[in-house]
Amino acid sequence: MLETPPEAGETHRWLARAACGLASSGVITRENCGRLLRDVCGAWVRHRQVPEREIEAAVALAFESPPDPAAKKQTIEWPPCDLVESAAVIARCVAPLFDGSTDTGVTAATALAGLFGLDEMICGGYRCDTAVAASLEGYWGEKAGGAQYLCPNPLKGSASVPNKAGKPAIRCQANIAVRRWIVAEFDDPELCRADQAKIATALARSLPLKMAVDSGGKSLHCWYGCGGLNERACALFFAWAVSLGADPSRWDPCGWVRMPGGLRRKADGTAVRQRVMFWDGEVR
Repeated sequence: MLETPPEAGETHRWLARAACGLASSGVITRENCGRLLRDVCGAWVRHRQVPEREIEAAVALAFESPPDPAAKKQTIEWPPCDLVESAAVIARCVAPLFDGSTDTGVTAATALAGLFGLDEMICGGYRCDTAVAASLEGYWGEKAGGAQYLCPNPLKGSASVPNKAGKPAIRCQANIAVRRWIVAEFDDPELCRADQAKIATALARSLPLKMAVDSGGKSLHCWYGCGGLNERACALFFAWAVSLGADPSRWDPCGWVRMPGGLRRKADGTAVRQRVMFWDGEVR
C-alpha cells in the first residue's frame, strides 16, 4: 500500500488503512508509524498538504482501537453541523468576548500556569509523534514557548501505561487524570476568526471560556472549563459545539491541540506563533 500514492479524495482512508497495516505488523512503534506516514505524505502526496491532525487521527485509530471489535466502547454519534443555526448564532452575537484578531500577549508559561498546577503532569510535544510528560515547575515553564502541541488535560503520571490496544503509551486516555478542559476548534475555512469568536462567545453561556488560541493556521482553539461535570454533561455541551461547526475529533481528552503561545512549524520551514487571542485568568 505504501508503494502506491493515494488518489485525490482517498488520502484520509489511505492513511487509516496504512496505519492499521503498520500497527498490525507488530514491528513498529506508534511514534515511528507517525513519522513514516509523515515522510511518505511529504514525498508522495502532491494534490494537497496533509495536516498533522489527519496523520495523528490515523495513528490513533490504529494503535488505540482494541484488537477485538467486540471490545470497542459505543462511540458517540455527534450531530451534523447546522449551518443555518451557526449563521443565526453569529448574527445574534453583537458583543463577542474577543475579536479573534487581537493578541493578548499571554505567554506559553503564563497559559500553562493558568491551566495546570505547578506539580501536575503536563504532556506537550515539539512534534506530533513525540510526547514529553513533565511538570510546569520542572520543565515546561521554560520550554513551552518552543512546543507545538499540548494535551489539554493533566496526566496521571509520566510513565507509559497500556493504551486501548494494550501497548505502552504516555499520551493515552488511560493516563488522563481528569477531564478539566474541553477544546472546541472551528476549522471551517468559510468561518473567519471574527465569526469563530462569536460562536465561542455563544458557547460560553453554558461553560466558561478560559482561552482562545490562534492555531497558526485557519482555526481558533477555544478552551472551556468543565471541571466537576460528569461525562454526559460534557458530551451535551460538546454536541452543541459540534452542531455549530466544532471539530468532533477534539472530544478526545488526550488529543493534541495547539500549545498556547507555542510555535507552529510549517512544511516550508517557517514558524508561526500560536497567539492567545482571549484569556480569562479567573476561570479555573
